[in-house]
Amino acid sequence: MRQRAGKSWGARVRVTAALVLAVLSGAAVSAPRETLTVLTSYPEEVVATFERAFERRHPEIALQILWRQHRDAYDYLQGPAQGGVDVYWSPAVRNFADLGEEGSLRKLDVDLRGLPSHVGKFRISDPDGRFVASEIAGFGFMIDPAALARQGLPAPKTWQDLALPKYRGHILFPVPSRVGFAPTLLDVVLQSQGWDQGWALLSEAGANFVFAETGGAFASLSQGMRAPISVAVTIDFFASSAIANGAPLAFVYPPGTGYSPAHIGILRDTPHLDAARAFVTFVLSEEGQRLLFAPDVRKLPVRPSVYRDAPKGTYDPFAANAATAEVTYEETLGLSRYALDNALFDVFVTRRKSDLSALWTRLQAKREAVQGTTAADPRCLAKARDLLAQAPVDAATASDPALRKTFDRRRSDADARAQADAYEARWTQVLDSRTAQVRQWLSDGAQCPDQ
Repeated sequence: MRQRAGKSWGARVRVTAALVLAVLSGAAVSAPRETLTVLTSYPEEVVATFERAFERRHPEIALQILWRQHRDAYDYLQGPAQGGVDVYWSPAVRNFADLGEEGSLRKLDVDLRGLPSHVGKFRISDPDGRFVASEIAGFGFMIDPAALARQGLPAPKTWQDLALPKYRGHILFPVPSRVGFAPTLLDVVLQSQGWDQGWALLSEAGANFVFAETGGAFASLSQGMRAPISVAVTIDFFASSAIANGAPLAFVYPPGTGYSPAHIGILRDTPHLDAARAFVTFVLSEEGQRLLFAPDVRKLPVRPSVYRDAPKGTYDPFAANAATAEVTYEETLGLSRYALDNALFDVFVTRRKSDLSALWTRLQAKREAVQGTTAADPRCLAKARDLLAQAPVDAATASDPALRKTFDRRRSDADARAQADAYEARWTQVLDSRTAQVRQWLSDGAQCPDQ
């Protein structure tokens, strides 16, 4: 049985399937089957693929699938008896970290041999063994080669390429506070580039972005991109699944990229421990991991041995490559400033999109004009760039645990929400003042002092 936000998914079909399985396995139709409840956010095609294979392997266990998006899933698991859930299986990094910290997950006691805890230096599983990665998705650029050719643009290869003026209006970028995979993407950029340089890059590149507020915006590009969009900064799943089904797309993993792991864990209060272990073991087994290569699934397995059976052209994150060699990602750091990063991006980039596009366009035009001329004071241009690229919060301030906690608690605590709103108002005032100064320095005939 599948339930989507409390509603049944194909219950009649599931009952028929259970009867067929019972007959084929030689069991009496009336024989009781243990019901295992799995909470997930995976779409139907992913869940159905694993459900069919698992129930063939374990006809004595009937899966009940509950579907909840990340925020709703966490709240659901706070209910009595943890909502009756036995296994949580989802690409919801923050949820697993929080559930692990509060003791809502059992320490996994299944066989994890052959499953690395890292991809390169990028940690993908809980160091304390409360949850483990079941698949990963890599960050990078989904591109439409035909659209790029029509627009006379090369494919971007690095994070820095996203800031080039020629991509103005051509790049779809997810808003981290709105799109589930985007907070980790944001922090991968900040950690790979450093706090100051990372925000400077996001400010300049933000002038080029068209913002997406749902993951569905990327899924809708699967048959090609609509002008002027020709590049989407996203996770590889959206491209790889579409490519497997014939879409004219490609995917580029930039140096300094990272990964968004999905995890699986067993709930503390499960009364079906053996069945839960069986499901987790199956998902992580070679058989289960190979299911990730299915055209309608196309996610990256976490068991390196199965890549020998991968479809041609499948990216192998465990092979030595430039995209991961440079990455040392601290997941604990990323999670600790998750909400703060999201709020900063909204104030510094998303809400200033119009100003960023106008000011970076003017600055870039003046920098080109000043080459070999005295058309603009280069000191003004340097000062304007520095101010335009400077985030309203420096690295030292961003490391304050109290500040991070304020934004973490914003959703559930009225006082924290008021404090966070006040911080954002102050950041906005600072940025408005800087914007006025930048406009002055970029005005015709502006003169700047040496200091």
